[in-house]
Formats: sequence, structure tokens, C-alpha cells
Amino acid sequence: MGINKSLCSAALIAVAMITTFTVIPVRGRVLADRLGTQSRIEILKRDASSDSMHVYYVVGDKTYGNKNGWKSKGQMTSPVSGKKIETIKIKLSGKQYSGGIRYKVLSQGSSKWKSWAADGKVAGTASKRLEAIKIELTGDVASHYDVCYRTLTDSYGWLNWAKNGEASGTVGYSKKVQAIQIVLVPKDSGLPGNASGIVSQQEKAVMEKEPEAETDSKAASGAFSSLRYENNSVYFYDAKTGAKKTGWIKINGLSYYFDPSKGGKLTDFKENDFFSKAVFIGNSTSEGLTTYFNSKGKKYLGGPLVAAKVSYTFNSDKAKLNGYMLKYKGTQMQAKALVKKAGSKYALIMMGTNDLVGTSASSVAKKYKSYIEGIQKENPGVVIYIQSTAPRRGTKNIKNLNNDKINELNKLMKAYADSKGNVFYIDISTPLKDSDGNMKKSYCSDGYVHLNMKGYKTWVNTVVDYVEKQYLNNAIAEAKKATEAAKAQPAATEAA
Repeated sequence: MGINKSLCSAALIAVAMITTFTVIPVRGRVLADRLGTQSRIEILKRDASSDSMHVYYVVGDKTYGNKNGWKSKGQMTSPVSGKKIETIKIKLSGKQYSGGIRYKVLSQGSSKWKSWAADGKVAGTASKRLEAIKIELTGDVASHYDVCYRTLTDSYGWLNWAKNGEASGTVGYSKKVQAIQIVLVPKDSGLPGNASGIVSQQEKAVMEKEPEAETDSKAASGAFSSLRYENNSVYFYDAKTGAKKTGWIKINGLSYYFDPSKGGKLTDFKENDFFSKAVFIGNSTSEGLTTYFNSKGKKYLGGPLVAAKVSYTFNSDKAKLNGYMLKYKGTQMQAKALVKKAGSKYALIMMGTNDLVGTSASSVAKKYKSYIEGIQKENPGVVIYIQSTAPRRGTKNIKNLNNDKINELNKLMKAYADSKGNVFYIDISTPLKDSDGNMKKSYCSDGYVHLNMKGYKTWVNTVVDYVEKQYLNNAIAEAKKATEAAKAQPAATEAA
């Protein structure tokens, strides 16, 4: 049976005409509702291309999965079958620009944001409600678009729009996210406003609870002001109730344990809080710390950063010598820039081995001091720990490097640290030495200057012990100071 081609052609033309006069106006009206009339023409042009960029997102939970379906361009999600949102996936479509999208969430019962997920991967934890979210574009697309998003939250309703990595939701209030909208807008064109007929009920993008004073004891009289020293022990008092507090308590970002079985007495310090914010800096000797930390697992000491390079010296750092510089996330940079980029609060430095070759200890010490002061100038408040230069193995004067020069350098750097308020000296050398003052054979991997895993264990344990004692001693000293100040206050008031 034959088909009339002319009739088919007429029918196709008719369909095209219907599409032209019905679909585009409707689409234009919806977009105007979401993004404003001003952006309508530009967005329609992008939509006409299969390469145009759009954002798609889907929410889910453990019980019902992703049954709500993928949403796009500012459409509102709703809780899966009326339940809380636990997980979210977000992705981009279109080939207009290269790049992607990444996002991370704050889940129920946690004060820490989850790691970034990207390009359609799941963010969040099944059975834990989602309470806040951050979203940002990556690559070239970030130069042409802003990603805007807002959340419907329990108790607060629709919050205002956040964009480009800002937080949306609640932090510290334990309120679930009930729905979310996400949309791409042209770069620097402003926030979407009335999207999908919804108006924000709050001017803020995030409702964030201020931390209670006792969880981070910073007061006008100084940190540790809630500590008291009684019967040769340290206790932490609730500033509001006057009662002793127990358990792990954070003071200036570091955790101390006040043992409930011992009436609230200070008994422990959480090293992970310190080392998770620390960077180990050095040459090939320090480079082996990476292997040692990896052998202990990702959670060991909170995952400290190691920035070390074979043949790294003070001269190569100053001259920005290509191939002999430290690296952070694949990029070569000076130590002072690396500490800033990594956001490290504590820098543990072990240098000198390469620098001492053919150079006097006093000359190297001068460079060492300048190096440290450069880091501190670029990073005000950073605490520096000079780890003594490790001894070498053997007695031969190989490459003009010997333990006499190493010992002299260590003596000079200890004196320097003792004269400074924010610089400390950790003697890692003595535990590594044999009775002759050389590196122990059982700790050396090459018969020269490099350590084996047994040697690194001794090194790291020495540093950990030093830090723990230092901060426990700080707590004792501050508790004594706070106690004396508290005793003096009534007398001062009475005198007035």
C-alpha cells in the first residue's frame, strides 16, 4: 500500500506551525516567572541550542530512593513521599562550556561538612537528614554562570538565595531541609528572585547558631578563662551554672578531656585536633613521613599534611628554583605561600641537611631564621616548630656533612626558638642517636641520613609527646592564671 508523500509533508508543516505558536510562548512565560523578563530572550537563545548549559538535581532517602525525579532550572523538589531529604545528586548538561559542578552537605548529628561530591555523585548519608548544602561551579563554566540555590527548612520556611559555594540551610539548629531549588544564571546577573512562584521568607541564605561560649572559651580576659586549678588538678567550669563540665571540650580549636570518673579532672589532649591543622615541611628526610603516615591509615593523627621535596634547600625556596620547590596540590610554591594556601595553623619544619653541605652552621642558621620569619610574616599567628636536624649515620665526612655541624646548627636554632614567643624547638635528634652520637643503625635506611619506618616512628612519637605535654602544660598554666584572677576579683570589687 503506497503512502501519499505530499499529504505527509503538509502534516509535518502543520505540526511545526503548531509547535511554533504554542510551545515557545509558554516556555517564555515560565522562564520569565523564574528569572525575570530581562533574561528571557538570552535564555531562550541558549535553550534553542543542544549545547546550552542546565543544572539537574534529584533528592532521595534510604526508604524511597530517588522517586521524586530529576528537576531542572529552578524547579522545586519536594520531600520524597513526604519524608525528609537525606541525599542529593547534581549534574550539568550541555556542551557550551567545559567544567562541572560540585557540592557538599551538612548532615544530621554532625558539626562538620561532608567532603565534596561532584557531577552526579551522591552527597549525604542515608538515614541522616540533610540540614545544609553548598554548591559551586568548576572550570570554564564558572566564568560564565553563577549557580544559585535556596532551601525550604523546617521552622524557617524558604531561605533567601545562596550562590557559588555559600551555605544554604541551617547550621547548629538541627532543622531538616524539606525542599530545594537550583538554577544557573548568567555571571553577575544577580539572584533569581521569584522563581517557580516562590518568594523567600527569610532574608538570610543560612540560619547559623552562634557557638556557646563554653565550647570555645574565648573571653576578654583570654582563652582558658573557664579553667580552674584546684588540688594540683585542672577543671573546667560552666560559665552559666558554675558547675564542673566533663567530657571532651574544645578550647581555641583544640580538644581537652575532663574525666567524669575523676570528678572532671583534666586528663587528656586530642592530638588529632592539632595535627589535622599542621604541615610538616622539609627535604627528602621529611618526605618519608608521607609513607609512614600512609602506612598508619588516613585517620592517623587527623591526616597531617607533608610538604617535602628531595634536595630542597633555603636557597631553592628563595630563588623559586623549578623542580626543587615544595608542592601543594600539584603546584610549586614557596613555603610561606604553601602554609597560607593550605590554611595550616602549625608548621613543623626540619631543614639543614642539604644546606649544611659546604656551608657553616652559623650561615645556615641565619638563613633558617629568615625562612621562618618569612613564613610568619605571610601567615600571622602561625605557630612554628623547629624539629632538630636529624643526625647522620657513620663517621666519614661525606660531602662535607658531619654531626658536629648538625649539632652546632641545632644548638643555634634551639637558642633562637627559646628567644621567640611563637617558635618552639623539638629535639627529635637525641632519640635517634646511638652512644656515639650517630644515627642508630636500626633507624637508618641507607647508611647515611635517611630513616626507615622504625626511625620515623620514633621521630613522630617524639613530636606527638612534645605537643601533648606542651598543650596540657599550657592548660595548667592558664588555669592557675585564671584561678588567681578569680580570687583577686572580689577583693578588687570590695576595694572599689
